Amino acid sequence: AQGADLQVRDASGTLAYDLGDTTFKALACQLWGLVPDLFADPEVWFDYWDAQQEKHGHLTPQVLVPALAAVYEVGDLGKQWIETYVNTHYRELAALDAHALLTKQAFLGQNGLLEALQSSEEFISLRQQESSHGALPAIFRTEGRKKATAADMEAVAVFRKNLEALRSKHGWMPGKPPPEKARLLSVRAPFAGGSSDSDARMKAAREMLAWSFAKTTARQGSEWLDGFKIEFQGGQDAGIDEGGLTKAWVTEIAFALWGDETFFDTKDSGSFFKSDETTDLLLHAFKVKSDSLYRWVGRFLAYAVYQNCVLDCRLSPWALRWLFRVAESQRAVAPAIVHLGGEWQRPSGDRVATIAGNVLLSHNPGADLPLEIPLYLAANGKVTADFEGESLTAEFRSNGELHWSDGDVWVRCPGAHVPKMAALPTWPPNAFGDDQLLEDMATMDPSMANSFWRVAHEMPEDELQWLTFSYAGKELEPGGEDLDVDASNRARYVRLCCKASLLFQAQKGLQAFSDGFFDVLPEELAKEAPADIFQWLLVGQDEISQEELNALEEIVLRDGLVPKNLSTREEVVNEAKWVFEVARESNGSFRSRLFEFWTGSSRLPLGGATSIEPKPRLQIMVQAERQAPVYVWEVQVPGGWKQLDPNLGKDLSDLREKDERGFEYQMGQTRLAIDFVNMMQINKSTGARARVRQRQVQVQAENKRPALKRIDAWPQGRLPEGHTCGNELWIPLCETKEELSRLLNTAVMNFEAGFALA
Repeated sequence: AQGADLQVRDASGTLAYDLGDTTFKALACQLWGLVPDLFADPEVWFDYWDAQQEKHGHLTPQVLVPALAAVYEVGDLGKQWIETYVNTHYRELAALDAHALLTKQAFLGQNGLLEALQSSEEFISLRQQESSHGALPAIFRTEGRKKATAADMEAVAVFRKNLEALRSKHGWMPGKPPPEKARLLSVRAPFAGGSSDSDARMKAAREMLAWSFAKTTARQGSEWLDGFKIEFQGGQDAGIDEGGLTKAWVTEIAFALWGDETFFDTKDSGSFFKSDETTDLLLHAFKVKSDSLYRWVGRFLAYAVYQNCVLDCRLSPWALRWLFRVAESQRAVAPAIVHLGGEWQRPSGDRVATIAGNVLLSHNPGADLPLEIPLYLAANGKVTADFEGESLTAEFRSNGELHWSDGDVWVRCPGAHVPKMAALPTWPPNAFGDDQLLEDMATMDPSMANSFWRVAHEMPEDELQWLTFSYAGKELEPGGEDLDVDASNRARYVRLCCKASLLFQAQKGLQAFSDGFFDVLPEELAKEAPADIFQWLLVGQDEISQEELNALEEIVLRDGLVPKNLSTREEVVNEAKWVFEVARESNGSFRSRLFEFWTGSSRLPLGGATSIEPKPRLQIMVQAERQAPVYVWEVQVPGGWKQLDPNLGKDLSDLREKDERGFEYQMGQTRLAIDFVNMMQINKSTGARARVRQRQVQVQAENKRPALKRIDAWPQGRLPEGHTCGNELWIPLCETKEELSRLLNTAVMNFEAGFALA
């Protein structure tokens, strides 16, 4: 290539570069030090940047950041924006790849990164806003409400497989009644009028919650895994649970918990635990400790995951991501430190610290927030902590005391709960950890996370001077009110603010919540899972789109029509199609109600209609018309039986049906008689006798199927029924789509008032 001219053209004026294939263009870019144009030659662009990292076959975050910075020609601030965006959105950028890698397919494929960049207003405006010194685009918008990527769905499938194995171990089978060892849980029935009277529904739901809490709060996690058979008392849905009542119970408990601010505060992103200053909550008619209720809520939501229930969980996405972060941190705690988790005091009664995994939270009476001190194992295997520059080791003794090398002795706080999952989430002390912390902050408050990013990277010195090391009225560290934020400490300030919001405004509530959750579900289930798995599994999808209706229709028509032996009949197939036509022509409210009527939940699970278990079934209440039996009459002759004339046989059958004793008839010159009592034929002239018999035969015209008829108990005007235990919808055979639509709307929009939800 030495001495070659890249700008040389052929006789037609075409550049040599343009005549080459993808490999040639990538090689030419390397040799001449050119960067390909992303939008003109996207494949060459990908290969060029892949070559910068020894051709991994995918673009890592470390290479993607300078690649995009070059495309949009941004400066240092713009590059920092891109770095944070890539660090916090890489899984989404590689959404098409099952391993969360930005491969060429994930980059170039339909709905891939290239398409996203071509229409991204954020990236398009990035350079202009940077050069004009305007505010850069918001990085965090939908944290906690992200859609699952291909890699996420692969991980969720593994989680579900392991969860199903756990259920099977305890006797739970999809679509089957609860196992024998499941305990009966008798609770107040839901308000029959449903959402027609919110106050009445809440009163009944709160009573149901109180009964449920009182009867299960002392149950260990293993007992929750054995499960419950829900029984409703005092309502129209009284009866023993086979799955449907569990779904209704979960729905009403969720309404009782998050229908107002009695138990949780409302944040921009959803409900959150009361502050640690709130120690008691009023549940129906009695007070309970807030940490006891929040521990029960953790068990309840774990049980909802265990039973594959989706619900209107209004918890802030951070509360559910917290579960993942706790499990992640717990796995990094050494066994010698794990059993130290909990609250500690001196024998004199002075509360000293809380040990939360690899973090010791020192309680200084004069400080607003606890001081975080890392715990680690020294080379000699002893638990070690650095207090104000002095390394001290700790020894846990058989009497339950913790002895420090400086002579200090700690004992557990009396009456304090010893958590099983005590690890406090931690974030790496580097740029990636800073971005991950901001992403987690965005699940609590996206606008605040964007503001903190601006403080960390964009805010000029003359604006920083107005900030001090305090947040929400509390000092972030001792003397924080008098410590100004500047360029040298802005990163530490942002970290402390995020931790104060995420970890310490409701530390006891969060700790109790995760402790209860993992008391039921083993934390190993969350290993290798995406950070938002519990959000996706619990909340599912609240929108039932045309695409989801199409998917459900395909499932039902393929293998979900009942009766099976009539599932190909035109009348049955047409009526099934009418159900989905009615749903498509209706609004979102009707669709949600239809799914609740049919499956027990107004929401779809993660993965949509194809993930509903057991698979939904649609039963058209018909049966085949029974044909009248056809008989032939036969007389015994030497060597076998001979059939009598069919017309004569019909007369004989009619007479026998009327309990006649006999019948005489003429055959040619011979007079014969049939004795119905002895089943004999008698020759009246000779007295000769021969046996006769009446035999039923199957007679069906070629290619003719029996007609359909409505089941007697299901006349034409009977309202549809939803049987949510097995995800079944029963409907009568209708003459027109309009008739079916009227019946469906009446049942679906009023089912709490007495229509079936079994």
